[in-house]
Amino acid sequence: MKNRSSALRLAAAIVLVSPLLFAWLPGLAGRPLFGLPAPYWAGLVKSFRQVSITLAVTLLITAFISVAISYFSILWWAFGKAFRSLLDVIESIPSILIALFCYAPVSVILAKNPQAASATLSLFVFIFAAVLTTLPEAVRGITLPLADLYHRKYSISFRAYGFTKAGILLILMNSRAMRDALKRSCVTILLKTLVLDCSFGFIIQIGMGSYGTPAHTSPGALIAANRDAIFQAIESGGRSPLMFWLPTALLVMASLSFLIVLSSKKEASI
Repeated sequence: MKNRSSALRLAAAIVLVSPLLFAWLPGLAGRPLFGLPAPYWAGLVKSFRQVSITLAVTLLITAFISVAISYFSILWWAFGKAFRSLLDVIESIPSILIALFCYAPVSVILAKNPQAASATLSLFVFIFAAVLTTLPEAVRGITLPLADLYHRKYSISFRAYGFTKAGILLILMNSRAMRDALKRSCVTILLKTLVLDCSFGFIIQIGMGSYGTPAHTSPGALIAANRDAIFQAIESGGRSPLMFWLPTALLVMASLSFLIVLSSKKEASI
């Protein structure tokens, strides 16, 4: 019964996250569906492609840094204490402010460069900001269980057989408990990055308009640009409310997918 429940949850998570995968189908941007205008449809596909790139790159960078920091934090206490203080400072700042602060030094460059160059630079800057905001929780999610395994269960046993502290930590890192902890941290990174991406895109679109800086392509920006469509009637020449609700529904689906996986990981660890 437990295996069936896990399989159903996995299937539901895959179905719900499918918009991020389907966005990469060849030729999809040039085939408008649901009667939506071609430019809007192309922008929708582009925004979901970019957010999927953001999620993947942020996940890879943050997970790698988190594992390294967690390992060295247990190996060298002075390093762990210093880095914990730094992460506490970062975590005390709202994530949206961190993103805005990261863009401030490059705002002039973004404004003066061609659109393609600005979009690429904007993507790199946002990924840097996303890594900063997701790093504290990711490090905590890996360091705490690793410290628990090292101090309470295996340290004395391994030391009795002549293992060094570094060797013990490497063995523990490959344990089932730590693999589960890493998976939970990865899902948390994805969820927080998705929320930050859409929130930042929404705020930038409202505050700076279609031609504002930074050039952050995001489903959140698309929702903000079409927020007035829900009050317009198609018969009177207005835009379709679907232009607002479609990206909103797709983002809700992706968020629910991550939440389903996260909840199943938490239940498995209990």
